[in-house]
Parts: sequence; C-alpha cells; structure tokens
Amino acid sequence: MMKILLIEDDQHKSSQVTSFLENEIQNIEMTLKKSYQSGLKEILSNDFDLILLDMQLPNFDIKPGEDGYKFRKLAGLDILEEVERKEKDCKILIITQFETFGEGESYIDLNDLKHILKENHAKNYIDTVFYSPENSMWQSILINLIKEIFNVDNFNS
Repeated sequence: MMKILLIEDDQHKSSQVTSFLENEIQNIEMTLKKSYQSGLKEILSNDFDLILLDMQLPNFDIKPGEDGYKFRKLAGLDILEEVERKEKDCKILIITQFETFGEGESYIDLNDLKHILKENHAKNYIDTVFYSPENSMWQSILINLIKEIFNVDNFNS
C-alpha cells in the first residue's frame, strides 16, 4: 500500500490530483490536509511514502465563516524547512498552479524556486510539478516522477 499525503487547499485541484492518482496507482491510500498547520502536523505524526505539497496555503484549515487566518505565500517552503528542522525523512513533490510567488524583493519565479529548493532542501525535495486545470500535461509529469521515485514501470501490475 502506497501512502500519499496531499496538502492542498483548492478543492478542485485536490479532487483532480486524488482521482488521477487513484486511477493510476493500485493499492494507494490518499490523505488530504488543507492548510499549513494541519499538513505539517500530519507529516510530523505519520509516515508517508510521498508528500504532494502545494506552495501557497492558508495557515489553518478554513471552516465555514472563517478565512484560515493568514495566507502563506510560501507555505510549502516553510513546511520543507520545518520537516528538515525536525529531521523527518520523506519524499516531497511540490505541485503548484502558480508560476510566480511573492512580490517586490521577495518575487520569485517557478524555475528559481525549483533551483532554491533543490539546492537547500535536497534531502526531502524531489521536484516541482506545474498543475494547470486547462490541460493534463501535469498528469504525465506527476506519474513519471512518482515512477522514477519508486523505481517502477507500472503501478497497476
């Protein structure tokens, strides 16, 4: 059984990623968390074969009538740093639908972000997948990365 944690606050994106992986990978257990705090707590208290991590998340789960407190533009980076600080060994793929992050002096594009993550978080960070609801290219990139991580040709055999 492959255990995957998806940390994603966008309901459409999380359902697309979850249904795609459940169709592609036999014997999969998906866990969904929707904020920085709930995602980090799940990582630190459980073991997963793979973590799919959004880069921008609310601080806390958004409940009806609430706003999740503060939106973290680089929550994925914050989670990576905390995972390393706690010396948690896990494989992490970033899956984001944004090509740029931050603004002004803290502005960074997707390629620069990938470079920074590979350089500073090589222990846990694997790669970044650009998700687009308009096309399905992200699907083949994601499944190929997962196959590469686990050194398999096919998950359904």
